Amino acid sequence: MLKRKVIEPSISPWSSSIVLVQKKSKDGSVKYRFCVDYRTLNAVTKPDAYPIPNIVDTLDSLGQSKICQCLTWRHVIIKYR
Repeated sequence: MLKRKVIEPSISPWSSSIVLVQKKSKDGSVKYRFCVDYRTLNAVTKPDAYPIPNIVDTLDSLGQSKICQCLTWRHVIIKYR
């Protein structure tokens, strides 16, 4: 892959190792799967302090109300005109 310039060497602290893993196909031949090892990056990544709320939970909390949806869209349209 280096010879074909598909990948290139990196000395970045954020680079991740790659591995070619053998897998068998349905016809019995051996193929390779391109895998990236993100464990080092995941170890230093901090989770979001305020994750995006689940849309299903948000819509369920509204119940059967329809006024909230109308007011929300009206606010968005007025704000971005």
